[in-house]
Amino acid sequence: NFGTPDNNFAIASNPIADQFGAIGGHMHAVLTVDHVSTPGDDARLGAFAAVIGQIHAKTNEPLKIFYRKMPNHEHGSIFWNYETNATKESGNYANRKDYEHDVFGAHDLTKASADPTDGVKLGDLISYDVNVKGDVMHLSFTKNVGTDDEVTKTFEINLAKGNYKGDKFDEGYAH
Repeated sequence: NFGTPDNNFAIASNPIADQFGAIGGHMHAVLTVDHVSTPGDDARLGAFAAVIGQIHAKTNEPLKIFYRKMPNHEHGSIFWNYETNATKESGNYANRKDYEHDVFGAHDLTKASADPTDGVKLGDLISYDVNVKGDVMHLSFTKNVGTDDEVTKTFEINLAKGNYKGDKFDEGYAH
């Protein structure tokens, strides 16, 4: 059963962390994106995109990693979303919000936007590493893997803290 604590991980400050399968966790991938959908509305974030990594919580997704490429662009973009934890128990579930973080390229491009030359082409080797230690999620993204042009960008976010970017409904993931 994927919904039971023993089949999931918790962050260290969760008061019942010892009931989970692990405290923290690690996810790593080396991949190419070879195709994304070509029909769609470029105003919708999921159009022309593929989810290439994700962490689920009980009712939301603290992390979702995207590759998105407009049909008329040579390069695509890699970005990640952090979904705030506004819980049903507090009556704030409808106030959950995704915060986009650009890695290579930009999440909000449209067909009318310039090609994101700092992005990633279809078929290019990329990697990411997600490591949750204690209460902090560490993210590392690399493009041009194994070449002289390799570029790595890193991010981190405290999953327990809440109030992400001043979001008064975000309760963090410590409970």
